[in-house]
Amino acid sequence: MTKIYNRGESSEVVAVRDASLRIDSGDLLAIRGPSGSGKTTLLSLIGLLTRPTRGKIFIDDQEISSYSDAWQTRVRREKVGFIFQQHNLLSQFSVWENVSLPLLYRDKGVGERRKTALLVLDRLGLGSRSDFKTAQLSVGEQQRVAIARALVTDPEILLADEPTASVDIETAAHILDIFKHLKGSGKTIIAVSHDPALVSEASAMVELRSGALVQSRRT
Repeated sequence: MTKIYNRGESSEVVAVRDASLRIDSGDLLAIRGPSGSGKTTLLSLIGLLTRPTRGKIFIDDQEISSYSDAWQTRVRREKVGFIFQQHNLLSQFSVWENVSLPLLYRDKGVGERRKTALLVLDRLGLGSRSDFKTAQLSVGEQQRVAIARALVTDPEILLADEPTASVDIETAAHILDIFKHLKGSGKTIIAVSHDPALVSEASAMVELRSGALVQSRRT
């Protein structure tokens, strides 16, 4: 698949160029490459946040990229969890309210949303922080809240953009343990990361340069 921004204009950018890859169920795929190489765009394409300019995207042997926007949104909500580099937490809401936000699209009542959010927060060691505002948390705790939010719908696929880049060594190790547990339970994890510890745990790795896949391996 290829993704071109500002197509036909003087500011045209080919963010991803003729990339072709297969990701198996249960993989932990690491995406590497220098800044501006197209890593985040590739992650956005896989997660159906943007459409390819050319090419096709399949999930479970279905060509999802040909679906309508509404249907792609439904697939994304049901199958994919996102951990964004900037966390994207809402400071005016509590920790559990942030985590439970994806459940709003599943017509869950407030009691059920809170119960589900608390279960995930307990798994990540944040149960005692559930009623805190996110601004009251450390950076590492905020990252774990972002992971909890991504997991609250029990998605099949987890996408992460530099999940350990802005946290301390202890928190990074904790996040890696979470990923290893999720991989062991059959979840598919796709992570943009330069963290050697995360890359070493990956079952597959691809490297991007100037939007093109230049290297791939499977362990």
